[in-house]
Parts: sequence; C-alpha cells; structure tokens
Amino acid sequence: MRIVFFGNGAFGVPTLQALVQSVHEVVGVITNPDKPAGRGYQPMPTPIKEAAQKLGLPTWEVPSPKDPALPNRLKSLQAHAFIVIAYRILPKAIWEIPPYGAINLHPSLLPAYRGPAPIPWTIIHGEKETGLSIFRIDEGIDTGYLLWQEKYPLPETWSAGDLEYFLAEVGARAILQVLEGLALGNLHPFPQPDLPNPPYAPKLTSANTRIDWKQSAQAIYNLIRALYPQPLAWTTFHDKRLHLLQATPHPLRTINAPPGSLYADKDRLLAACGEGVLEILQLRLEGRKTMSGAAFANGFLKKQVVQLL
Repeated sequence: MRIVFFGNGAFGVPTLQALVQSVHEVVGVITNPDKPAGRGYQPMPTPIKEAAQKLGLPTWEVPSPKDPALPNRLKSLQAHAFIVIAYRILPKAIWEIPPYGAINLHPSLLPAYRGPAPIPWTIIHGEKETGLSIFRIDEGIDTGYLLWQEKYPLPETWSAGDLEYFLAEVGARAILQVLEGLALGNLHPFPQPDLPNPPYAPKLTSANTRIDWKQSAQAIYNLIRALYPQPLAWTTFHDKRLHLLQATPHPLRTINAPPGSLYADKDRLLAACGEGVLEILQLRLEGRKTMSGAAFANGFLKKQVVQLL
C-alpha cells in the first residue's frame, strides 16, 4: 500500500520505522511545525519529523489539518491508507480521502480512555490491564469501528514511560498486521463495545497533575508513575514547585503528622498521606538538579517534619 503517516509524538516512531522496513511505501509524513523549546527557545522538531528525516521521507509541516489546501495535496499522493498516531483531530475532508480509511492506533481498550492522555489515566486509575485499539477514524473522538484490539497485563510498577514504550513496539507490529488484513480482504471492521460510562482520558493540566496529599499512598504512587517521565507529578516546598519522579508505598501504616508532611527516617524520605505512607525515592526541586530522597532529607529537612502544600 501507499501510506501517508500523520504524527507528532515519539509514540508513533516505531510504527513509522516499521512501515519503512515493510512492503508498504510511505509517500508522505504530516507533522506539526517546529516549536520553540528549552531555555534558549530554539525551534525543535517533533519526534516524528526527526525520524522521518533520518529515514529520508518527504515531510510536510502542517500548522493545521484544517488547511483548505491540504485535501488536494493529499489526494495527489494517491495513498491507499492514512496511518494516524498521536496527531490531531482530522476533519472529514481528510479522513475520507483514502479508500482504506484513516487508521488510528490508540493506547487503550476503547471505548475506555478516549481522549488525549490514555496512558497516564490508565495508570492513575490503577488499572490492572490495558491494551491497544486500532480503528478507522470517523466524525467522533476515538469512536470509529475497530479493526483490531488486544489486552495486556499492566505491571503495577510500570511508569507511563514503560507502558508507552511497550505499547509503541507492539503497536508497530499490529499496524502491519492490520494493513495486511485489509489488503487481503479478510479483516472486517466491527463496532466498539457498548460500555456504560467508560472512563475518559482528558488533557493533563497543572491542576490534575498536582498531588493531593489527602489521597492514599497507593493513589499518589499511581499518579507519580503515571506522570513519569513527563510532565511529572508536583507539590510545593517553601513556595517552590517540587516534582516527584519516583516513589513507592512504605510498609508503615501511618506517621504522626498531617497528610503532606515530610519526614526523614534513617536516610529515607517519607511522606504522610491520607491513608498510608509514601517513600519518595527521587525528586527535583525548582531551580535544582534531580536528587535522591535521602539527599533531599539530609540537605533540606535536618530531621524536622515539614508540611507540604
């Protein structure tokens, strides 16, 4: 098949690489324009643009998929299918172009966790299993007919980075299977399961990534690993933002201090929660480098109990 690939984030890179190594031909890559980032605000390409350039693929930086000139440009490529991974919402004028449709790889068991951040929210909610869904894009948000779906166990120690890596690699192989099935005519779309009130995966914000210390140690642990390696769970320490990178529930059932209190115990940094105790293993204070919980305790607590906000 002739394929046009739409994507921005690193999640789609393994699939793009797999397509190039397959019998299919990637005739174009659509991604966002470079965006200023870092301390110097230098223009930075998307991970997909970087990968496409290394692979020698023709790449279009498109400010908006609603560009009225884009449909005709895409039609000129005569693609059989569009592959869409971690991109933006496509208008009907785009997804209705290829005969085999615009095919999206979504890292959840649809209809659960529709939305822009399925991997973090799956972990935040403490799910024991997750999965991948490949579907044809339609007018809804992640509502199209399924082409393929598979479940996987979700280890309770995995971070969002671990889960994203796993699903990206599995998804790359699954996309090739789906394209083969469509080409041979033995793969038929089927509707998503009719689940009552499936959980949603909204955009991550400063508000919903902030730690609520009144929650249980397990819930806070889930939040921390769900937001690692980015954007990171956060709290405040002496009016500065404190990011927590790694933590684990501690065997202690309670600390004689209000939720959100930090306590140094034998070179361990412990935090009181609404239920249970959390050991903080790695953190980064605003304006400082990443450090271990023990180093933070020795340098900042001085054996005092400190209340976080």
